Amino acid sequence: MTGTGITHDSFTIERRLAACPAHVWAAWSDPDLKRRWFVDSDGPDWQTAEYSVDFRVGGGETGRFVLSSGPGAGEHANVTHYLDIVPRTRIVFAYTMALDGRIHSASLATVRLEESGGGTILTFTEQGAYFAPSDGATGRRAGWEALLTALERILKTTTRSAAE
Repeated sequence: MTGTGITHDSFTIERRLAACPAHVWAAWSDPDLKRRWFVDSDGPDWQTAEYSVDFRVGGGETGRFVLSSGPGAGEHANVTHYLDIVPRTRIVFAYTMALDGRIHSASLATVRLEESGGGTILTFTEQGAYFAPSDGATGRRAGWEALLTALERILKTTTRSAAE
C-alpha cells in the first residue's frame, strides 16, 4: 500500500489449543505470561524499549520495540485500550501501530475463547483501518499468526495438554 490512502479490511484467525480456557485466559490476563509470548518471543534483531500492561476494562497496554535491521527496521510502537473483558470468554480491544512515530494502522480486535473437548477454540477477529504506506491486513494477520504460534508454545510449557 503506497500513497496517502486508507484501506479498511478485516480477518479472522481460529486456533484449536490443547490448553483449557482457564490456562489460555491466564496467558492473556497475567502480565508475566502475556509478556512471555507477546514480547519475549521476538527474534534476536528485536529489542524491547518499553512494555507495560494494565489488563482491565479502561486499562491498556503499550509497547515500543526496535527492529535493528532488515525490512521494517526502526521503532515499532503499539498502544492498546481494553474496551470489554468477560473472564475466560472474551476480550475486545482497540489498538494503533506506528513505525518511527507514524501511525499506520488502527484496529478493533476481538478474542473469543470457547471450551472444546478439554481444549480451547480461540477466535481472533480484527477490523482495521490501514493508512498508506502500510503492510495492511496482510501484515497484521502475519503478525498475529506469529504471536498466536508463540502463545501456543508458551501454553505447552506452562500447562498440560488436553491429551495428557
